[in-house]
Amino acid sequence: MKKRICMLLEQLRQKRPLVHCITNPISINDCANALLAVGARPMMAEHPREVAGITAHAGALLLNLGNITDVRMESMQLAGRTAMQAKVPVILDLVGVACSDLRREFALHLLEQMHPTVLRGNRTEIRAMQEQIHADGVDVSREDAADTGAYLNAARQLAARYDTVVLTSGAADDVTDGQKHVRVLGGTEMLSHVTGTGCMQGALIAAYLAVGAPLEAAVCGAAVLDAATSAVLPGVSGPGSLRSALADGLWNLLPEQLCKYCEIEEQL
Repeated sequence: MKKRICMLLEQLRQKRPLVHCITNPISINDCANALLAVGARPMMAEHPREVAGITAHAGALLLNLGNITDVRMESMQLAGRTAMQAKVPVILDLVGVACSDLRREFALHLLEQMHPTVLRGNRTEIRAMQEQIHADGVDVSREDAADTGAYLNAARQLAARYDTVVLTSGAADDVTDGQKHVRVLGGTEMLSHVTGTGCMQGALIAAYLAVGAPLEAAVCGAAVLDAATSAVLPGVSGPGSLRSALADGLWNLLPEQLCKYCEIEEQL
């Protein structure tokens, strides 16, 4: 698995695919810079009259539910339908579905309509897609942070039901297609204090979806962010300097650093 993941780093830099992101303005700049740093070409278009044409020529599509608006909801549906027709892989980032009925219902609608290639969310967001739970924000709940395992069952069920790969982010990132389960360990708890790092992970997954198989692309996106974070950590003093250093960490990341700075474990 690690060898295949390392190969994706070089394939992305050689191919330089266009990655179309319909995402939120809170993290849009960070996502674009992260994509540029790993070798992809970001396009952050969201007008309903242009998203279909852009998606048709993209290597991958990211749909991020953060800071949702009527315009983005319309654009996501248009882009998603085009992606299905053009066989463009799609990642749906479930930001806020545990605290917003609007987002959860819309996410379920998108799942039924387009069956995204990858679903991404924190442990509470993944559980919320399977259970009637409610959170008071976009962060993972204390119960799920304690690693009860309930989110893994929800992830497997979602993956099997929608024939997709599910990445559950947390202290460890868990990736499953309903049968295989891969755990990525690395990074730092400080990432949770930097706005938009989860969105950046989703953008990175989209980039690797453009050059790799879904399970491996999801693992690669998580591992790359963790490894780049760990590589720059000695030179940062807090969340602000970590945010500034992340683009450099992604730019300078070498395949061998994935093995050095993070663990990729294939679970039974």
